Amino acid sequence: MFGWFEIVLLGCAAILLVLRVLPYSRAYHPLLGGGCMLLLITALFPRTDNPLGRYLFGETAESLRLPREIFGVVWWVLGAWLLKSLLELGLRRTLFPETDEPQARRLFADLAKALIYVLACVGIVGTVFNEPVSTFLATSGVLAIVLGLAFQNTLGDVLAGLAINIERPFGAGDWITLPGTVTGQVMQVNWRATRLRTWAHDIVVIPNSVAARAIVTNHSRPSGPHRCIINLKVDLSTAPSRVIEVLLQAAKTSPDVARGTEPLALACGFTDCLMEYQLAFAVESFVLAMPAKSAMLVGISAAFQQHGIGIGALAMQVQLLSTATSRSPPAP
Repeated sequence: MFGWFEIVLLGCAAILLVLRVLPYSRAYHPLLGGGCMLLLITALFPRTDNPLGRYLFGETAESLRLPREIFGVVWWVLGAWLLKSLLELGLRRTLFPETDEPQARRLFADLAKALIYVLACVGIVGTVFNEPVSTFLATSGVLAIVLGLAFQNTLGDVLAGLAINIERPFGAGDWITLPGTVTGQVMQVNWRATRLRTWAHDIVVIPNSVAARAIVTNHSRPSGPHRCIINLKVDLSTAPSRVIEVLLQAAKTSPDVARGTEPLALACGFTDCLMEYQLAFAVESFVLAMPAKSAMLVGISAAFQQHGIGIGALAMQVQLLSTATSRSPPAP
Protein backbone atom coordinates (compact mmCIF):
# COMPACT_ATOMS: atom_id res chain seq x y z
CA MET A 1 0.00 0.00 0.00
CA PHE A 2 2.81 2.41 0.84
CA GLY A 3 6.23 2.81 -0.71
CA TRP A 4 9.46 2.77 1.24
CA PHE A 5 9.50 6.58 1.54
CA GLU A 6 6.07 6.68 3.20
CA ILE A 7 7.01 3.80 5.49
CA VAL A 8 10.11 5.66 6.68
CA LEU A 9 8.08 8.83 7.30
CA LEU A 10 5.41 6.96 9.24
CA GLY A 11 8.06 5.14 11.28
CA CYS A 12 9.75 8.42 12.22
CA ALA A 13 6.34 9.91 13.10
CA ALA A 14 5.63 6.96 15.38
CA ILE A 15 9.01 7.40 17.12
CA LEU A 16 8.31 11.09 17.74
CA LEU A 17 4.87 10.23 19.09
CA VAL A 18 6.34 7.74 21.55
CA LEU A 19 8.95 10.28 22.66
CA ARG A 20 6.23 12.84 23.22
CA VAL A 21 4.45 10.49 25.64
CA LEU A 22 7.56 10.02 27.80
CA PRO A 23 7.59 12.25 30.92
CA TYR A 24 11.24 13.36 30.70
CA SER A 25 10.62 15.00 27.30
CA ARG A 26 7.86 17.26 28.58
CA ALA A 27 9.80 20.40 27.70
CA TYR A 28 9.97 19.27 24.05
CA HIS A 29 6.34 18.17 23.66
CA PRO A 30 5.43 21.01 21.22
CA LEU A 31 8.42 20.25 19.00
CA LEU A 32 7.82 16.51 19.03
CA GLY A 33 4.12 16.93 18.31
CA GLY A 34 4.74 19.38 15.50
CA GLY A 35 7.38 17.13 13.96
CA CYS A 36 5.06 14.14 14.12
CA MET A 37 2.28 16.10 12.41
CA LEU A 38 4.64 17.35 9.69
CA LEU A 39 5.82 13.81 8.91
CA LEU A 40 2.23 12.53 8.74
CA ILE A 41 1.17 15.28 6.34
CA THR A 42 4.24 14.61 4.18
CA ALA A 43 3.45 10.87 4.11
CA LEU A 44 -0.16 11.51 3.03
CA PHE A 45 0.64 13.71 0.03
CA PRO A 46 -0.26 11.98 -3.25
CA ARG A 47 2.58 10.21 -5.03
CA THR A 48 2.73 7.38 -7.50
CA ASP A 49 3.37 4.72 -4.85
CA ASN A 50 1.00 6.28 -2.30
CA PRO A 51 -2.55 5.13 -3.11
CA LEU A 52 -3.94 6.53 0.17
CA GLY A 53 -2.76 10.03 -0.65
CA ARG A 54 -4.09 9.78 -4.20
CA TYR A 55 -7.43 8.64 -2.80
CA LEU A 56 -7.63 11.44 -0.21
CA PHE A 57 -6.75 14.26 -2.60
CA GLY A 58 -8.93 13.22 -5.54
CA GLU A 59 -6.49 11.70 -8.00
CA THR A 60 -8.48 8.46 -8.35
CA ALA A 61 -12.12 7.65 -9.08
CA GLU A 62 -14.59 7.92 -6.19
CA SER A 63 -12.01 9.67 -3.97
CA LEU A 64 -12.61 12.11 -1.11
CA ARG A 65 -11.09 15.07 -2.95
CA LEU A 66 -9.76 16.90 0.12
CA PRO A 67 -8.54 20.48 -0.45
CA ARG A 68 -4.91 19.95 -1.34
CA GLU A 69 -4.08 23.65 -1.02
CA ILE A 70 -5.03 23.72 2.66
CA PHE A 71 -2.75 20.80 3.43
CA GLY A 72 0.03 22.48 1.46
CA VAL A 73 -0.32 25.73 3.39
CA VAL A 74 -0.39 23.83 6.71
CA TRP A 75 2.75 21.92 5.69
CA TRP A 76 4.73 25.08 4.90
CA VAL A 77 3.53 26.98 8.00
CA LEU A 78 4.18 24.01 10.28
CA GLY A 79 7.62 23.49 8.78
CA ALA A 80 8.48 27.16 9.26
CA TRP A 81 7.30 27.01 12.88
CA LEU A 82 9.41 23.92 13.57
CA LEU A 83 12.49 25.47 11.98
CA LYS A 84 12.00 28.66 14.02
CA SER A 85 11.57 26.67 17.25
CA LEU A 86 14.68 24.61 16.59
CA LEU A 87 16.64 27.79 15.91
CA GLU A 88 15.48 29.35 19.18
CA LEU A 89 16.46 26.16 21.02
CA GLY A 90 19.90 26.23 19.40
CA LEU A 91 20.44 29.88 20.34
CA ARG A 92 19.43 29.20 23.93
CA ARG A 93 21.71 26.18 24.24
CA THR A 94 24.77 27.52 22.37
CA LEU A 95 25.26 31.25 21.79
CA PHE A 96 22.86 32.62 24.40
CA PRO A 97 22.21 30.42 27.45
CA GLU A 98 18.81 30.74 29.06
CA THR A 99 20.12 32.76 32.02
CA ASP A 100 22.34 35.02 29.91
CA GLU A 101 21.28 37.75 27.49
CA PRO A 102 17.61 36.87 26.88
CA GLN A 103 17.18 40.15 24.96
CA ALA A 104 20.02 39.29 22.57
CA ARG A 105 18.58 35.84 21.96
CA ARG A 106 15.15 37.33 21.26
CA LEU A 107 16.67 39.84 18.84
CA PHE A 108 18.30 37.16 16.69
CA ALA A 109 15.29 34.87 17.00
CA ASP A 110 12.90 37.58 15.78
CA LEU A 111 15.09 38.35 12.78
CA ALA A 112 15.42 34.67 11.87
CA LYS A 113 11.69 34.16 12.40
CA ALA A 114 10.85 36.93 9.94
CA LEU A 115 13.22 35.49 7.33
CA ILE A 116 11.87 31.94 7.76
CA TYR A 117 8.23 33.00 7.40
CA VAL A 118 9.06 35.11 4.33
CA LEU A 119 10.63 32.04 2.72
CA ALA A 120 7.55 30.02 3.72
CA CYS A 121 5.30 32.56 1.98
CA VAL A 122 7.42 32.29 -1.16
CA GLY A 123 7.14 28.50 -1.01
CA ILE A 124 3.36 28.65 -0.59
CA VAL A 125 2.97 30.98 -3.57
CA GLY A 126 5.23 28.89 -5.81
CA THR A 127 4.34 25.30 -4.87
CA VAL A 128 0.80 25.40 -3.47
CA PHE A 129 -0.87 28.02 -5.67
CA ASN A 130 1.49 27.56 -8.67
CA GLU A 131 1.94 31.29 -9.11
CA PRO A 132 5.14 32.78 -10.60
CA VAL A 133 7.52 33.52 -7.75
CA SER A 134 9.37 36.18 -9.75
CA THR A 135 6.36 38.51 -9.68
CA PHE A 136 5.98 38.03 -5.94
CA LEU A 137 9.69 38.66 -5.35
CA ALA A 138 9.66 41.78 -7.56
CA THR A 139 6.71 43.22 -5.66
CA SER A 140 8.35 42.37 -2.35
CA GLY A 141 11.62 43.99 -3.50
CA VAL A 142 9.89 47.26 -4.39
CA LEU A 143 8.06 47.22 -1.07
CA ALA A 144 11.32 46.54 0.77
CA ILE A 145 13.02 49.51 -0.93
CA VAL A 146 10.14 51.84 -0.01
CA LEU A 147 10.12 50.65 3.60
CA GLY A 148 13.92 50.88 3.77
CA LEU A 149 13.86 54.53 2.70
CA ALA A 150 10.99 55.34 5.05
CA PHE A 151 12.59 53.66 8.08
CA GLN A 152 16.24 54.41 7.35
CA ASN A 153 17.11 55.53 10.88
CA THR A 154 15.21 52.66 12.45
CA LEU A 155 17.00 50.14 10.23
CA GLY A 156 20.31 51.71 11.26
CA ASP A 157 19.41 51.15 14.90
CA VAL A 158 18.39 47.55 14.17
CA LEU A 159 21.66 46.75 12.37
CA ALA A 160 23.62 48.45 15.16
CA GLY A 161 21.73 46.34 17.69
CA LEU A 162 22.72 43.19 15.80
CA ALA A 163 26.36 44.33 15.79
CA ILE A 164 26.24 45.00 19.54
CA ASN A 165 24.81 41.55 20.24
CA ILE A 166 27.36 39.85 17.99
CA GLU A 167 30.40 41.66 19.38
CA ARG A 168 28.86 41.92 22.89
CA PRO A 169 30.91 44.85 24.29
CA PHE A 170 28.32 45.00 27.06
CA GLY A 171 25.31 43.00 28.14
CA ALA A 172 22.39 43.01 30.52
CA GLY A 173 23.55 43.70 34.08
CA ASP A 174 26.79 45.49 33.11
CA TRP A 175 27.56 48.99 34.39
CA ILE A 176 28.76 51.21 31.55
CA THR A 177 29.65 54.85 30.97
CA LEU A 178 29.05 56.67 27.69
CA PRO A 179 30.43 60.08 26.69
CA GLY A 180 28.42 62.86 28.28
CA THR A 181 28.68 61.42 31.84
CA VAL A 182 25.88 58.90 31.22
CA THR A 183 26.53 56.03 33.63
CA GLY A 184 24.08 53.24 34.29
CA GLN A 185 23.34 49.54 34.36
CA VAL A 186 22.29 47.90 31.10
CA MET A 187 18.73 46.66 31.46
CA GLN A 188 17.92 45.67 27.88
CA VAL A 189 19.26 45.74 24.33
CA ASN A 190 16.27 45.40 22.02
CA TRP A 191 15.63 46.01 18.33
CA ARG A 192 15.98 49.78 18.45
CA ALA A 193 17.63 51.00 21.64
CA THR A 194 19.70 50.19 24.72
CA ARG A 195 18.10 50.94 28.07
CA LEU A 196 20.20 51.99 31.08
CA ARG A 197 19.17 52.44 34.71
CA THR A 198 21.17 55.18 36.41
CA TRP A 199 22.18 55.59 40.06
CA ALA A 200 19.04 57.70 40.54
CA HIS A 201 16.88 54.85 39.17
CA ASP A 202 16.09 56.79 36.01
CA ILE A 203 15.81 54.98 32.68
CA VAL A 204 18.01 56.36 29.87
CA VAL A 205 17.10 55.18 26.36
CA ILE A 206 20.05 55.32 23.92
CA PRO A 207 19.56 54.46 20.21
CA ASN A 208 21.67 51.48 19.21
CA SER A 209 23.33 53.44 16.43
CA VAL A 210 24.58 56.00 19.00
CA ALA A 211 25.77 53.29 21.41
CA ALA A 212 27.57 51.44 18.61
CA ARG A 213 29.56 54.55 17.60
CA ALA A 214 30.30 55.78 21.13
CA ILE A 215 33.35 55.06 23.26
CA VAL A 216 31.86 52.83 25.94
CA THR A 217 33.57 52.15 29.27
CA ASN A 218 32.42 48.83 30.72
CA HIS A 219 32.90 48.80 34.50
CA SER A 220 31.77 45.18 34.89
CA ARG A 221 34.34 43.56 32.60
CA PRO A 222 36.65 41.97 33.32
CA SER A 223 34.98 40.59 36.41
CA GLY A 224 36.65 41.06 39.77
CA PRO A 225 37.53 43.94 42.09
CA HIS A 226 37.06 47.48 40.80
CA ARG A 227 39.80 50.04 41.51
CA CYS A 228 38.93 53.45 42.95
CA ILE A 229 41.30 56.42 42.85
CA ILE A 230 41.31 59.46 45.15
CA ASN A 231 43.44 62.53 44.33
CA LEU A 232 44.43 65.14 46.90
CA LYS A 233 47.05 67.86 47.47
CA VAL A 234 49.06 68.55 50.62
CA ASP A 235 51.42 71.41 51.47
CA LEU A 236 55.13 70.70 51.00
CA SER A 237 55.77 71.53 54.65
CA THR A 238 54.65 67.96 55.46
CA ALA A 239 57.08 65.23 54.48
CA PRO A 240 55.74 63.11 51.58
CA SER A 241 56.78 59.87 53.34
CA ARG A 242 54.59 60.80 56.29
CA VAL A 243 51.61 61.65 54.07
CA ILE A 244 51.92 58.33 52.22
CA GLU A 245 52.17 56.44 55.51
CA VAL A 246 49.01 58.08 56.88
CA LEU A 247 47.13 57.43 53.61
CA LEU A 248 48.00 53.74 53.71
CA GLN A 249 46.99 53.47 57.36
CA ALA A 250 43.62 55.06 56.64
CA ALA A 251 43.04 52.79 53.64
CA LYS A 252 44.01 49.56 55.41
CA THR A 253 41.57 50.21 58.23
CA SER A 254 38.67 50.65 55.82
CA PRO A 255 36.25 47.67 55.64
CA ASP A 256 35.39 48.50 52.01
CA VAL A 257 38.75 47.41 50.58
CA ALA A 258 38.40 44.12 48.68
CA ARG A 259 39.92 41.05 50.25
CA GLY A 260 43.26 39.96 48.85
CA THR A 261 44.11 43.46 47.58
CA GLU A 262 46.45 46.10 48.95
CA PRO A 263 45.92 49.89 48.70
CA LEU A 264 48.60 51.93 46.97
CA ALA A 265 49.59 55.52 47.80
CA LEU A 266 51.79 57.53 45.42
CA ALA A 267 53.29 61.00 45.19
CA CYS A 268 52.45 62.16 41.67
CA GLY A 269 53.87 65.65 41.17
CA PHE A 270 54.32 69.27 42.27
CA THR A 271 51.87 72.14 41.93
CA ASP A 272 53.40 75.39 43.23
CA CYS A 273 53.85 74.79 46.95
CA LEU A 274 51.71 71.65 46.97
CA MET A 275 52.48 67.97 46.43
CA GLU A 276 49.92 65.88 44.53
CA TYR A 277 49.08 62.44 45.96
CA GLN A 278 47.01 59.56 44.67
CA LEU A 279 45.43 56.78 46.71
CA ALA A 280 44.28 53.67 44.80
CA PHE A 281 42.28 50.89 46.44
CA ALA A 282 40.00 48.12 45.18
CA VAL A 283 36.39 47.32 46.07
CA GLU A 284 34.41 44.19 45.29
CA SER A 285 32.36 45.71 42.45
CA PHE A 286 31.65 48.99 40.67
CA VAL A 287 28.34 49.33 42.49
CA LEU A 288 30.22 49.82 45.77
CA ALA A 289 32.65 52.41 44.36
CA MET A 290 30.71 55.58 45.19
CA PRO A 291 29.89 54.81 48.87
CA ALA A 292 33.38 53.33 49.36
CA LYS A 293 35.06 56.51 48.08
CA SER A 294 32.86 58.61 50.35
CA ALA A 295 33.76 56.50 53.38
CA MET A 296 37.45 56.58 52.42
CA LEU A 297 37.43 60.39 52.17
CA VAL A 298 35.92 60.61 55.65
CA GLY A 299 38.59 58.25 56.99
CA ILE A 300 41.43 60.18 55.31
CA SER A 301 40.14 63.47 56.73
CA ALA A 302 39.97 62.04 60.25
CA ALA A 303 43.48 60.52 59.95
CA PHE A 304 44.97 63.77 58.66
CA GLN A 305 43.39 65.77 61.49
CA GLN A 306 44.74 63.27 64.01
CA HIS A 307 48.29 63.62 62.65
CA GLY A 308 48.09 67.38 62.10
CA ILE A 309 48.23 67.23 58.30
CA GLY A 310 46.22 69.77 56.36
CA ILE A 311 44.83 69.14 52.91
CA GLY A 312 45.70 71.90 50.47
CA ALA A 313 47.87 74.94 51.19
CA LEU A 314 48.44 76.18 54.71
CA ALA A 315 46.31 79.06 55.82
CA MET A 316 48.04 82.41 55.41
CA GLN A 317 47.50 85.24 57.89
CA VAL A 318 47.38 88.62 56.16
CA GLN A 319 47.26 91.85 58.17
CA LEU A 320 45.75 94.88 56.43
CA LEU A 321 46.61 98.41 57.54
CA SER A 322 44.14 101.19 56.98
CA THR A 323 45.19 104.20 54.89
CA ALA A 324 44.53 106.65 57.71
CA THR A 325 46.77 104.74 60.08
CA SER A 326 49.59 104.55 57.56
CA ARG A 327 49.50 108.34 56.93
CA SER A 328 49.28 109.50 60.57
CA PRO A 329 52.40 111.41 61.77
CA PRO A 330 54.72 109.57 64.09
CA ALA A 331 54.24 110.17 67.78
CA PRO A 332 56.74 112.67 69.36
